[in-house]
Amino acid sequence: MATRLVQTFVPDVAVEKVESILDELQDESVVAFKNNLPGPLTQFHILVKAEKLESVLDPMQAALGSYENFRAIVLGVQTVVPKLPKPVIEEEETDGDAPTDSDGKGDHGEATNGKKANKSMRISREELLDDLAKVTHPNAVHWWMVALSTVVATIGLATNNIAVLIGAMVIAPLLGPNMALALASTLGDMSLARSAIKANIFGVALAFLVASIAGWLFELNLQSAEILARTDLHLEDLLLALAAGGAGALAFTSGVPASLVGVMVAVALLPPLAVCALMATSGNWEAARGAGMLLLGNLVSVNLAGIVTFLLSGVAPRTWWQKRKTRKIAYGMLTVWALLLAALVFFVMLAGRGKAGI
Repeated sequence: MATRLVQTFVPDVAVEKVESILDELQDESVVAFKNNLPGPLTQFHILVKAEKLESVLDPMQAALGSYENFRAIVLGVQTVVPKLPKPVIEEEETDGDAPTDSDGKGDHGEATNGKKANKSMRISREELLDDLAKVTHPNAVHWWMVALSTVVATIGLATNNIAVLIGAMVIAPLLGPNMALALASTLGDMSLARSAIKANIFGVALAFLVASIAGWLFELNLQSAEILARTDLHLEDLLLALAAGGAGALAFTSGVPASLVGVMVAVALLPPLAVCALMATSGNWEAARGAGMLLLGNLVSVNLAGIVTFLLSGVAPRTWWQKRKTRKIAYGMLTVWALLLAALVFFVMLAGRGKAGI
């Protein structure tokens, strides 16, 4: 995994705390250099593997968060010579939910040593939040990408051109907001959840509007195999969406380009959305309802898989009391999405029996 450079500005009175934290890490994969600045500040340059970043940032925030002049800036690093050794992944020595004492374990129950290592080999919580917070506040370029990818996807669906359809979905405009919603549910971040829901609603509405306009302006072949395949919900569609949601969450947590799995997630979201709009515009409400159910099933599956993946990756707030509070929210949202998925599975099985009876 990548390396990060943490530039930390610390009040001189707190230098010993930082040095103590670095000593407690006892890992050669964390390399620190101290730079005395003019005035009451000292700067530390800390090289650390991305998967160990929380082991550095969490204890620093716990010990130095009350200092007004404390800042930690995280930068990406292209390469390091000589290479840093791989981090030593240690077993947790204490229960992550229990408050720790002040004897080297943190301030007010916050873990501050390197014993509780990040065993999931993921990027830090702060990086993940920053990455996904950006996509919940999209700019004009993003909306143009949603509109244009919808146009190309609509043409690909109508012409049975799979290559064009995949090309339209490489952008994956609906990936970020859904992953942000899953992360917000995992961390109990209501502000991020509101932004993600808003971005999702606007993205879906814009794609629906663009596809509807395309269907109204042009005589498209609404009987193409690609369109008809997305007018009904099947169990394999839910399985695809679950896999897509898990892949999207893994992409973000591991720091790899989301575009690598963007096509997979777009396959689950954008095409049924376009088909729903096209069928509604043509007045075929039965097919539009089927495509809408497919879209709903995919949205539920993507978010459910996203939350499960984030939880299994160990994504959690910094302090034990925040973990205890937000875990209830995460499990509550997980239950809601799971119940919706179960209802959809029941609907699919019921519909299948009805067709078999006919």
